[in-house]
Amino acid sequence: MTKETSKNIRVGLFVLIGTGLLIFSFYLIGVKQNLFGSTFKLKAQFYNVNGLMNGNNVRFTGIDVGTVESIEIINDTTVIVVMVIEERVHEFIKKNSVAIVGTDGLMGNKLINIISSPGDYPSVSDGDVLQTLKPIGTDDMIRTLNVTNENVKEITIQVKNIVQKLNSPNTLWSILMDTVVAENVKQAIVNIKITGERTALITGDLTRIVKHVKSGQGTVGALLTDTSFASYLHQSIVNIKLISDSLAIVTGDLQYITSKVKKGEGAIGTILMDTTFVNNLNKSMENIRSGTKSFDEDMEALKHNILLRNYFKKKEKEAKKK
Repeated sequence: MTKETSKNIRVGLFVLIGTGLLIFSFYLIGVKQNLFGSTFKLKAQFYNVNGLMNGNNVRFTGIDVGTVESIEIINDTTVIVVMVIEERVHEFIKKNSVAIVGTDGLMGNKLINIISSPGDYPSVSDGDVLQTLKPIGTDDMIRTLNVTNENVKEITIQVKNIVQKLNSPNTLWSILMDTVVAENVKQAIVNIKITGERTALITGDLTRIVKHVKSGQGTVGALLTDTSFASYLHQSIVNIKLISDSLAIVTGDLQYITSKVKKGEGAIGTILMDTTFVNNLNKSMENIRSGTKSFDEDMEALKHNILLRNYFKKKEKEAKKK
């Protein structure tokens, strides 16, 4: 009886120990999937791991390449995560790669994503510390969504106020809905188009005129491009200047003569300014008129003279024949 009991105890202990070893083996296989493969270690320094745990997967380019071996809190702002990575991807992970704490699916377990950055960099070494980005937590997303919702609410209220103002009379909306205004705007656009076309035609004509002028065509072009005309014009200006100088001399001489005449000097000055000469001239004219009158009377008397009467009659007959 005693031997049977002892034997049962040994069998029970063996079963318990074997069961414990089997459970421990399953745990190691689950936590360390690369238990029997070649691996190397990488580290990453995070501010917040957002619920990351030992044994969570490590992904590179969307493929599971390792697991999280340990998570150690250094201080209130630093958490060091040690990752065990398969050796087969060692050459593809560069020193400028970035580690980010993500989620496996929408509500799945946490994991670490290793993202390659562009650039020609060497591969990582065993024990290197990767750069990290601060992960976006659910709480941060909710806070951001709350702020976004508040902004959308405010925008909605403002849009509602704008719509109410537009629907009220005597606003821009009523002007836009007025068909008369639309027709006037349409006519104005047509007029602007016509004006633009006419302006284009005028511009084309001016361009053609300027082109002809540059090529020396037409009167204006000939005047502007003819070098001989320029010399003639220059000579004309010189002649005008000479004439102006001569006129200035003549004007000066006339001014000198006029001053002499005003002073009564010279023959003309004496005639114009001497009152005695004027009186004498008047008397001479009276004497001439008196003499002329006497001469006429004498001639009339001679016509009636017996000796000369026939002569004057003969003259009158010849005059009538002519």
